Amino acid sequence: AGKKIELPAYFESAGFRGFTFRLKKNEEIYGTGERSVPLNRRGYKLNLYNQPAYGYSMNAESLNYSVPFIISSDGYGIFFDNPSKSYLDIGKTNNDIMQYGASSGELTFYRIPGKNMDEILRKYQSLVGTQPIPARWVFGNLMSRFGYRSEAQLMSTVNKMKAENFPVDAVILDLFWFGDSIQGTLGNLDWKNKTAWPEPKKMIANLNQQGIKTILITEPFVLNTTPNYEVSKKFQAVDSAGDPFVLTTFYFGNGGLLDLFRKDAQDWFWSKYEPQIANGVTGWWGDLGEPETHPSTMNHNLKDLGFNRIFKADEVHNIYGHYWDKMLFDKYAKEYPSVRIFNLNRSGYAGSPRYGVFPWSGDVSRSWDGLKAQLPLMIGMSMSGVPYIHADAGGFAGGDGDKELYTRWLQFATFTPVFRPHGTALGNMDPNAKDIPSEAALYDDPYKSIVRRYMQLRYAMLPYNYTMAYQQAKFGKPLVRPLFYYGSSDSNLLKAGDEFMWGDEILVAPVLEKGVAERKIYFPEGNWYNLITDEKITGHKWGSEKTDINNIPVFVKEGSFVPLFISSDPVKNTGDYTGKDLTVKYYLSAQTSAYTMFDDDGITNNTLGKGNYELINFTGRAGTKKITVKISGSHKIIQATRNIKFLFPADSKIIAAMINNKPVLKNKTGSVMNEFKNREDLIEFQYSGKPLDIVITLQ
Repeated sequence: AGKKIELPAYFESAGFRGFTFRLKKNEEIYGTGERSVPLNRRGYKLNLYNQPAYGYSMNAESLNYSVPFIISSDGYGIFFDNPSKSYLDIGKTNNDIMQYGASSGELTFYRIPGKNMDEILRKYQSLVGTQPIPARWVFGNLMSRFGYRSEAQLMSTVNKMKAENFPVDAVILDLFWFGDSIQGTLGNLDWKNKTAWPEPKKMIANLNQQGIKTILITEPFVLNTTPNYEVSKKFQAVDSAGDPFVLTTFYFGNGGLLDLFRKDAQDWFWSKYEPQIANGVTGWWGDLGEPETHPSTMNHNLKDLGFNRIFKADEVHNIYGHYWDKMLFDKYAKEYPSVRIFNLNRSGYAGSPRYGVFPWSGDVSRSWDGLKAQLPLMIGMSMSGVPYIHADAGGFAGGDGDKELYTRWLQFATFTPVFRPHGTALGNMDPNAKDIPSEAALYDDPYKSIVRRYMQLRYAMLPYNYTMAYQQAKFGKPLVRPLFYYGSSDSNLLKAGDEFMWGDEILVAPVLEKGVAERKIYFPEGNWYNLITDEKITGHKWGSEKTDINNIPVFVKEGSFVPLFISSDPVKNTGDYTGKDLTVKYYLSAQTSAYTMFDDDGITNNTLGKGNYELINFTGRAGTKKITVKISGSHKIIQATRNIKFLFPADSKIIAAMINNKPVLKNKTGSVMNEFKNREDLIEFQYSGKPLDIVITLQ
């Protein structure tokens, strides 16, 4: 028999309608979207209303992306499917009561049972959708700042990065691509400053030839100082008289907001994207889509969605960004069906990830508290079904250019869904803003060298990271997972809120405070290997690790297989990866363990749906004198032959190796992860999709 379910009570109060639910004494509640409050949201009354918070750090209760979904430690989730202005009072007013209140709309909720977070998230995402597998280049270094002000400045910075052997997969252009000032230019949506950007199409082609994608910012506001304003007025949200609503207190200038619930408004907005796609632009950055300024007296027309009345802003506020995401996804599906969309959008709703959205955590403070805020925020979003949340790595708002903070943030960002250093460098556009570079090549040593080494590690982990994208698309698994993701009676897993799992195999404990010589870490049950030194640590206990500026503590679970892309030459970008040469490190375990690696062509849309991908299955077990590994494949063969190097921890001493009863080459390597100077035994062989039985004899 299943658990007894207590039905919620209905209420109406102070303009809100909703339900109350009883909470058990020690029940913990997770999810609710983007917040920098503790992972357990019990004791908080949280607004479900997307809103920016410039320069936020710890304890920001409301941010750009709220999600009306919770997961309980008692083995269930609840999705409140209502995008209107709402709230969740999770035991703040009454400790044993959770109350959901909505300002308008239908009151629909789904109760989702599950034995652990993995099962609950899988069921939830079967309802709202998982995120399609992104292009492989999305896992590379995305070069970004506010902002590159000219072609000359951009290309000079790209050349500097390349000369210093920093890989670059994309450049992201802020609002200066369509204007020569911060204010008064939103809505231009074209290259207006021909002096700064004389030949954008040629520039983009030049970058593409180097394997570097171009991503442009857009916003849904059109200001009355731009040439598009008059024609766009018929596509804007309106006031009570039905006239275009004029924003007069908006930071960027006076103007209107496109009513993106309307098909004609979407078509007009899309007409501004198409010329840039023709110019070679690969992806998009959608900003201010909460919407940032959205007066409650503004009205929206949802007739194209089947509604025969006008909607107030508060009724549809939280789903505005969602429909912007849907617009781009649908247009790409129709016009460019083979392309995997990249949409870096700040705001959305439950289910927005199914439209290929990569949200970032807003205008975070460039401070240690800003860095610290990213863990509960990122894990909370992951537990809300938003898997590709990430930050402006290095911080964005304010700050004094602390090089240690920059280094620690980028070390942490190496193990986040998107690696995108970002910062402010405005020059004479804003003399009061301090220029703090986001590009590592512009720093001095030792910081530059440390960040280069971690970028190389990011690229080395490309096959592992890309497999996590498959795990999300197929099974709904987040890339970032709390230690208690699979459930456990170990209460310490809940206490270790400043650690996380990067996939199932890797534990990351970022350094979040200035000048710390060591940090406390909880190691879950089992044995763990230091990713850098191969030091073995027995788990189910607290420990302490030294944390000099060179490294952050990262550990791999015993029994893990970690596929790697190891290049003898400096990697320029993800285009250097073909999958033909693969390195797999097996962290020995006496228990049988398994791992499945995913691979496809890295660029064509919907390979998963069409079956155009390859799975490589690894199983292994290590005895005192013998290691056995089996490799098999399924689906299509992406590479006819792969050259595989199999690595083992440094204390392993191989004296013989057989594959399908034939001896194979045994060798040594001194640079497993470029400058990470591990020395390990390895064996080398070829894999062509046919099953292999490997038996390795140890000394």
